[in-house]
Amino acid sequence: MFFKGELRFGVMQKSIIKEQILSQLLNTYANTLRVLKQNTAGNKSASALFLPPDDPGSLGDEAMLAAGMKRLAEQGIKRIGIVNLKSNVRWENLDLVTETINLRGHFAYHSWKDRFRFVQMVSRYDRFYCIGADVMDGFYSDSRTLRFIELVALAAKTGASATILGFSFNEQPTPNSVQALANLPASVRLCSRDPVSHQRLTHHLQRRVDLVADVAFLLEPAQEDSELATGVSKWVRQQQELGRMVVGVNANSLHLKSLPQFGFDDLIRLYADALVELFSSHPTISFLMIPHDFRGKESDVSLASAILERLPIPMNSYCMKVPTPCSAAEIKFMCADLNLVFTGRMHLAIACLGQGVPVAGVTYQGKFEGLFNHFALQGMTIAPEKAFQPGALADFLAGIIAKREDIRQQIQVKLAKVQALSSLNF
Repeated sequence: MFFKGELRFGVMQKSIIKEQILSQLLNTYANTLRVLKQNTAGNKSASALFLPPDDPGSLGDEAMLAAGMKRLAEQGIKRIGIVNLKSNVRWENLDLVTETINLRGHFAYHSWKDRFRFVQMVSRYDRFYCIGADVMDGFYSDSRTLRFIELVALAAKTGASATILGFSFNEQPTPNSVQALANLPASVRLCSRDPVSHQRLTHHLQRRVDLVADVAFLLEPAQEDSELATGVSKWVRQQQELGRMVVGVNANSLHLKSLPQFGFDDLIRLYADALVELFSSHPTISFLMIPHDFRGKESDVSLASAILERLPIPMNSYCMKVPTPCSAAEIKFMCADLNLVFTGRMHLAIACLGQGVPVAGVTYQGKFEGLFNHFALQGMTIAPEKAFQPGALADFLAGIIAKREDIRQQIQVKLAKVQALSSLNF
């Protein structure tokens, strides 16, 4: 027994020493590439590499990436790369991407090979942008957050201008995420996308954090040549010509994570019952179901379809679901004609706010409060646990409907300032 224990200890010691040696070699490699880059400065055209928060499937992530890449292209940057978190995936609506770097091994099992390859590749870029979104506080996965932050640090060490673009930070970040962010090189720029997160970050990190607004506010809506977008907008206008008010609805199964006592069927019932109750008290209302995330078995798409199937037949002619797949830009185009939107996805709220459309939401991760803080709007969210109380969701929506024009006016007052803050990401 003593011999086996001693053997295991020896193996662990060798593993620790190996990790330390590889870490030193990686840092030396990054520093060497930085020196080489400095010696060849001015010989290359400007370039930028983006690190997305997840794999394709979220229109929120797509909105941030597309808006950021378009802004850089307008600045004359033609070489734009993107990191893939998994192999054999493709962002369908990011036409400006000229190079893809696969780092599946880094995110799957912390591959040293991938880290060395990343250092080599990122050293060829002038700028490195991590889409911070809501993955910087360790809420979804502490280890995944640390691997994002590690890539930011490595990019900075190669001499790339490294930025974590507008991200939110919840009220209970993991200690590891706080320490990793605080330990980033001083050259790394941190951008908080709302005032609430900004206050939390400056408190935890004790370093400079710039206040911006979400990058997605820079996203331009699709053009009128999109048959999908114009087809949905045509239906919306037809409903309005009949004297009806069209409310967009997005349901997000992620809210169940904080409510383990409820399941997917309960969420379907919650939304269906609320829409029926609202239709009963507002008989001239129509509903447009708007999926904004296509990932997983319990995606927004499957949830929207299930809610519609549960509605009474007389409501069918006053309901529609946005066809999928579609793009973030097409969704933003559609939002412009809606009277009001209720969403479980923050980036659908951003699309609406960017079009001056009143929007309210089911909050999670403390994100919505900070977003509405930009617009000096209060009472625009309902907590998931409150929404599941009998009649609470329908009552909340009825209250938002009653003050929708006041909300619209307040959005218009603040929108230009928020868009200017969004531009400060770059």
